[in-house]
Amino acid sequence: MNQGTMSRNYRLIRIVAVLLAIYTVIELTDCITLLLMHFGVVGNFYPQMAFAEFDTLLASHPLALFPVFLFFAMMRGLSAWGLFRERVWGFWTTLIVCGATILWLPFLMPTAGLTALEMPLDGLILFLLLKGRFGDQTL
Repeated sequence: MNQGTMSRNYRLIRIVAVLLAIYTVIELTDCITLLLMHFGVVGNFYPQMAFAEFDTLLASHPLALFPVFLFFAMMRGLSAWGLFRERVWGFWTTLIVCGATILWLPFLMPTAGLTALEMPLDGLILFLLLKGRFGDQTL
């Protein structure tokens, strides 16, 4: 590989790390929102989910979903940190968390709202990650 290709691949990995860091902040905001919902400071402003059970949980017991939100926030933050430090485990952690999101999202997809952008965003992150890691390598 020449220097230009390595530099381009490095930039793609860096872009993925920045996207994951932004995504982590959004996930942490969701965690804080669940805590505020639990203490009655804010109401449930999340759009209607595909399954009514999630709507019931968000309305009556928002802390029940807190571990799930916190897990994804921590995994995304860990992935971003690993990619910023150019570690292989950051690559694998990103594959796991984005893959899990893509697999889970059809079950959690709200009927309306910006959450519907999560699947294309995770797909973009995975594409950029794989393109940055493997570049133009042949089989």
